[in-house]
Amino acid sequence: MSLLLVVVLLFFSSSCSVSSGQYYVSDDCSSVTQSPCNPLSVYAGNMSQYNNTIFYFIGTSVINFDFEMDSVQNITLHGLDQSPTVHCYPNYNYYSDSITVTTSSHVSFSNLSFQQCNIQFMYSSSLNLCNVFDSTITSSVLDSVALNIHYYPPPVCYNELHHYSLTLTNVTVTKDSFILLYMGHGTSYNISVTINNINMTSSAHGEDDFDVECNLLIESLFSLYITNSSTLHVDDGFGFEFHTDSQESKDCNIKGFESQLTIVVEDCQFLNNGLFFHINRDYSQSCSIRDSDYGLSINGHFSTSAHISVIDTELVGNGRNEIRGCPSILLNNVTVTNSPSTGLVIIASVVTVENRLVFKNNTGVVGGGMAISESSIVALSSSANLEFIDNHATYKGGGIAFTFKGNTAGVAGNDIYGVYYELEKTASLKLANLSTSSDASAFAFCDPVSNKTTPIWYDEDQQSVFPGQPLKYNVALVGRSFYTASYSLTDGRITIEVNGTLLVIDKYINNCSLIEYTPKYIDYFGEHTITFSITTDTSFSTEWGISFILNECPIGFSVNSSGVCDCSVSRENVTCDINTLDITHNGLLWIGTYHTSTPFNANSTNPNACIINEDCLLYCSPNPLTFQFNHTDTQCVDNRGHRMCGSCTEGYSLLMGSNKCGHCHNNYMMIAWIALFAVMGVLLVVLLISLNLTVSVGTLNGLLFYANIVKLYEPVFSRKGALPVLTQ
Repeated sequence: MSLLLVVVLLFFSSSCSVSSGQYYVSDDCSSVTQSPCNPLSVYAGNMSQYNNTIFYFIGTSVINFDFEMDSVQNITLHGLDQSPTVHCYPNYNYYSDSITVTTSSHVSFSNLSFQQCNIQFMYSSSLNLCNVFDSTITSSVLDSVALNIHYYPPPVCYNELHHYSLTLTNVTVTKDSFILLYMGHGTSYNISVTINNINMTSSAHGEDDFDVECNLLIESLFSLYITNSSTLHVDDGFGFEFHTDSQESKDCNIKGFESQLTIVVEDCQFLNNGLFFHINRDYSQSCSIRDSDYGLSINGHFSTSAHISVIDTELVGNGRNEIRGCPSILLNNVTVTNSPSTGLVIIASVVTVENRLVFKNNTGVVGGGMAISESSIVALSSSANLEFIDNHATYKGGGIAFTFKGNTAGVAGNDIYGVYYELEKTASLKLANLSTSSDASAFAFCDPVSNKTTPIWYDEDQQSVFPGQPLKYNVALVGRSFYTASYSLTDGRITIEVNGTLLVIDKYINNCSLIEYTPKYIDYFGEHTITFSITTDTSFSTEWGISFILNECPIGFSVNSSGVCDCSVSRENVTCDINTLDITHNGLLWIGTYHTSTPFNANSTNPNACIINEDCLLYCSPNPLTFQFNHTDTQCVDNRGHRMCGSCTEGYSLLMGSNKCGHCHNNYMMIAWIALFAVMGVLLVVLLISLNLTVSVGTLNGLLFYANIVKLYEPVFSRKGALPVLTQ
């Protein structure tokens, strides 16, 4: 190995010229007084001979070729006059390398503007390129430039850990430009990248796609410092993506050195874009992120080595701020305001709060200020001071803790939703006057008609139903506030069981909701239990058992094969409704009990009752009808009733010479009619004698007999009324 190292050193010493000095670069050297002066193409043939050299750029230098600096050291490219520019050939292939720095160190770009250039750094140090070590870009402008900075393991592995640096200072990035930083060197060396005073700006409605994107392998050794930088109306702002290491990145790892990723973002401003972390170790301080679709987006991918700090940071007007999968993240002096989709969403993370954490004027669905989910923990240090002011949730949880003012929620928990009972012991005095609510933790009966929100507690009478009749409960769910005796209405989800058998897996209850269950006959009549269980709060289960009586089917009904009460008689066009106790048929039919003289209620039960189900051509209604078993007279016409409509109902009697039932009147009019008929009878006899008519008794009896027969069956012959010849 030592022999190989000597060979490598000899190679570098022989290939590196000691040409030290300064050269001038211009496409119009005739106007340049300094010398030597040449176009860049003159020097580009073999840049390795210009080690320890400064190139001064004057005016605009056009590059229509691939400019490569390979294995160079201590080279500086510096703009000399007021607007030195490097303009790459406008028709170059976007994917070709216009300016490439490879396996070099101490390369610096300063006071230069790059236009339409694709700049790539490989295997270089201290420069923003590929493996460019100990390099600096200062006071430069990137205009339509793709600046690619790559770090890979060295061509020849080191025996000891080397430390390198790369610095970008006072660089302005405009138009369709981006900076890509790729760290894939593992622990073969340590690289420190400093981005200071980088300004990226686009128009408010521009379609330019540029940002600073960092693709980082998790098991690498490097630190990144971003300070005093700003982005405005660009695509993503600063983005960091962490990937698992490839085997190639580990080939030259130095034994005994563990990977460590440190990212510091300090005193920065992000407007209409964001700061994205998808991570290992990060540190953000004194930043302002405003009006971005995603303001702060941190995804730690559950890496246990991820230690993230966000310090002195403002998040203003961002569409969403999210922390996800971070086992360790620190928030110190952070302010979140004017976010339309919850101030800060914490998912599956452990967050520690130091000093101030302020949420003001944010809006969300669940949690206006903050939403915590998936077993996340927010730990408050002794210096923590949380403020939730003027936040609003359209559903639940307007704010979430400690200084609360003007927060509102549409359903429950104006200030806090999701009360943790242990928190009550330590913070009851602070939260005494707040509107707080937990998930549903108890049941109550309620009145759906009244506007009152006070539930009716456990005072409902025991319900009694037949198989097939519904049980109806108006139920409200209530959450617990910080006072043990104080509750507030909320919503939630429940399951329903009867006698231990699960019937409804998931039912949503919103304020005062009707729960309806129709029991069937299974094993026995008598007392049964329906049980409601709250499933909204997974930390514990609240159950509420209510007993009810399942009665035998009433008279005229019996349990069918489906387990509900149905008609005990089986006949076409006959239907029974156990809910109303009504029986319906098409007419000319009489259904009822044998003993009609004994009154009973329609819901009375008597399994031994004798039921009649017969056709009825006389005195029964020919039209469809509905009746109940305790009012069978509904099936009859002409004021008839009782069994098979065979007699007049109470208060009625047969009319003289008729089969109709009518009221019997005892007044002078009736006496007058009787006297009239008596006189008419005498006159009839006188008439017969005067006309000399001979009528035998047998003839009269025969006529009267057949008239009575026709009158008796008059309902069969004429349904519309009495026959004209037989009317009285």
